[in-house]
Amino acid sequence: MERPEDDVSWSEIADRLKIIGVVVGLLIVAELFYRWLTYPNDSFAIYQEFLTWAWYNTHSLIFGSESVSYVSRDGPATILQFTHASFVGSSMDALEVTDECAGIHEIAFVSFMIWMTPGVSNRLKLRGIFVMAGVLSVLNLVRLVVLYPLAVNGCVDNPGMYGCWAPMWEFHQFMLDIGFLLVIVIGWTAWYLAVGGPAKTKQSGDLNLRFALPSRVSQRQPLTPALLVVLIMAGIFATSPLYTLVLDEEAKQQQLKAEGCEEIVSAYCAEEVRQWEDISGKAWRHLLISGILASFATMKLHWPNESEEEE
Repeated sequence: MERPEDDVSWSEIADRLKIIGVVVGLLIVAELFYRWLTYPNDSFAIYQEFLTWAWYNTHSLIFGSESVSYVSRDGPATILQFTHASFVGSSMDALEVTDECAGIHEIAFVSFMIWMTPGVSNRLKLRGIFVMAGVLSVLNLVRLVVLYPLAVNGCVDNPGMYGCWAPMWEFHQFMLDIGFLLVIVIGWTAWYLAVGGPAKTKQSGDLNLRFALPSRVSQRQPLTPALLVVLIMAGIFATSPLYTLVLDEEAKQQQLKAEGCEEIVSAYCAEEVRQWEDISGKAWRHLLISGILASFATMKLHWPNESEEEE
């Protein structure tokens, strides 16, 4: 019995499953790498402070400056305290913009999804990444701004009751668990259809080759102005962690304290070790990022059957 021409062979099905497995595996590896990269506290301290500043000023503009204030502490200025008559006695905690709340995780994830999409030109991918990064950043700021009215609505009817601000946390958790995932899936799908992704993927040839290992590595010659800018940025980015690991006296003192706390079990020593792990962890991770940027600027990967993609 002959197989109809339109039927899909088992080998083709196996190839498709292999590609799906590779994509899922790459996403898992990227997720694990991101979590390792952001293991130290306040991994994106500068952006966290900027987002907190934007949140504070947007909140003040809408609800009044008397309803929010900064909480001073040692470290990045990333903690805000809400104020309202109905919150008095409710034991409402201050709110901190941690590295997990900054939205970088979601931006990195959707950027990786877009960059792995086969058949689409790099220029269209970069446009898609910039658009999705902008959309997710704005939505994240909106998410932070609406926390206050949600808390007020929950406490107005039950002023001073512990937990009256629960609707704020329920919304916060929903966005982290489901909301942003829906935005990423819908956003990637809309971008993929808008750039004609299905047709481009179909015309891109053997997808197995696109998920193969590079066939060789070569040095970029000559470096374009854009790549020179990336290389300079990598060098600048490396100066701070190098200074921290080699010359920073405060970092050396913290290292000595941590080393002196080895094999000592106490709250004080646990904090000293944690602080040194944060300092050294951030420095080594920043050096790794600068090395990746420098490698991207100076080296080029060549893939099997490499061809220029149409825009």
